[in-house]
Amino acid sequence: MTTFNPIAKKLAGKFVREDWLDFVFSHVDPMLAVNRVLAEVVSISQETPDIKRFVFRPNANWKGFVAGQFMPVRVQIDGIFHERCYSLVSEPTDGLLEIGVKRQPNGKVSNWLHDHLQVGDVIELGDASGEFVLPQTLPAKLLLIAGGSGVTPIYSILVEALKQKPALDIAVVYYANSEKDLAFAKEMVELAVQHPGLKLNYALFSAGEGGKFSEAQLTNVCADYAERSAFICGPQGLMKAAADLWAAKGISAQLKQELFGPVGLDSDAVGNAMPITLRRSQQAMLHTKATLLESAEAGGARPAYGCRMGVCKQCSCTKVSGVVRDKVTGAIDSSPNTQVRICVTEPLSAVVLDI
Repeated sequence: MTTFNPIAKKLAGKFVREDWLDFVFSHVDPMLAVNRVLAEVVSISQETPDIKRFVFRPNANWKGFVAGQFMPVRVQIDGIFHERCYSLVSEPTDGLLEIGVKRQPNGKVSNWLHDHLQVGDVIELGDASGEFVLPQTLPAKLLLIAGGSGVTPIYSILVEALKQKPALDIAVVYYANSEKDLAFAKEMVELAVQHPGLKLNYALFSAGEGGKFSEAQLTNVCADYAERSAFICGPQGLMKAAADLWAAKGISAQLKQELFGPVGLDSDAVGNAMPITLRRSQQAMLHTKATLLESAEAGGARPAYGCRMGVCKQCSCTKVSGVVRDKVTGAIDSSPNTQVRICVTEPLSAVVLDI
């Protein structure tokens, strides 16, 4: 693979515009860029009825990742660039990058990836980030809880934990609509055969109450859950139910969370059309959507964003004044000059943002 050496990169940045060089070299080698991470699609497969697996081979600008992290995927749709973040499923050392993408209703990027991306295409990626990762010293016992497509970082963490400590005591509880919606099920069963300390538990909503998260259900499949270091990734409802249970037990510090899926619409918030002011761009609008980001977009503004789920933090900005609520954590913030993730935040009063 053709690459730029460090000296060439410095010269390019000093004497020639980087974007111009990238354009020129894209006609020689579509994977060549001064600093951008470009990746070729090497395989696509259908994992479940609504989840596809995409495997990429990145260029030399890729800096690597830690199991559990996510990366931005940038695509051009109808002449406009869009970016979404997806958790990495592949092992950090295998040289390839794999993600699982669930087709979302009205999801512009997920539907485009499902319908248009082909093997051999080259797309742009961003650097991996995220704090949903294993601690440097593994705990004695792990509990990994996944809901729907939230299984992707959970699976990556599972593989990494077993790689570090093959005999580790790990309980996995995976919530899905039905058996056909279980992603990476074959791989996890193979891991369970190889590692006796791994216990798999599938909770299917189609099975009735047995597939719905509750303290009784969790205790039934993992009686010692309160003694374990827990990681959970899934839809907002599952995350909140788990967080409430851990809080009631006084063990919130043992639970690490990552939200997967869009934040739900709060009808009360839409009914309260609070004024939003964007100070730097000198724009004003009313809050008529689910989040500050969506209301700003509806008012004609174009704030920066990435995942739209409160994970990547690319939409974070300074809230100059006002009272807001984080729709993921439920936390209410009334302090001036604080950082907020506008993609998962709603106003409870008039709000001024430094955008």
